[in-house]
Amino acid sequence: MTLRINLFPDPNMANTIFKCMPVRCTADFPTVSGFRWLRATTRGSGDIYAQYLLAGANLPKAGVYHIHAICYAQGSGALFRVYAGFGNGFTLLNETGIADNQTKIIDADITIPANTTQLLIRVMPPSTVNKYILIRDILLESKSTYDTAVGGGFRASSPGIRCRVSRRDYRAGDVR
Repeated sequence: MTLRINLFPDPNMANTIFKCMPVRCTADFPTVSGFRWLRATTRGSGDIYAQYLLAGANLPKAGVYHIHAICYAQGSGALFRVYAGFGNGFTLLNETGIADNQTKIIDADITIPANTTQLLIRVMPPSTVNKYILIRDILLESKSTYDTAVGGGFRASSPGIRCRVSRRDYRAGDVR
């Protein structure tokens, strides 16, 4: 059995020790349908984003990784990006657009180069003031241990879909 390890320090969006850094937007952490999200809401103009910075002990070693996240956008032009930083420059490793009123599952492979000193996981809300992007379930895992059949473990079941059982199997307050 291969051990799977999520290398992202705050997949449940607690924002306690490992903090999100907003730029020209506000960041809050609402709970929607039982899931905690990072919400970045546009408050200004220019380069608008909220990001997590992985460096030092939180920086994964050079290699191939799988990045997974769930994003939702209210407004057009929202983006999910991953950057590798080297000294004074950055290289874009992944970019995924999220359309207005769309939930998008990010599933991508990225290669972290050997000379990387920082890894940025960034969401960019739409440029219209008061529009936002939501993100949850961030997974950063070695490609060699990622199980594509499971999809990172976040989509294994859907509690809102009823099972095919007879009425006598229902209990008060139970979905099944």
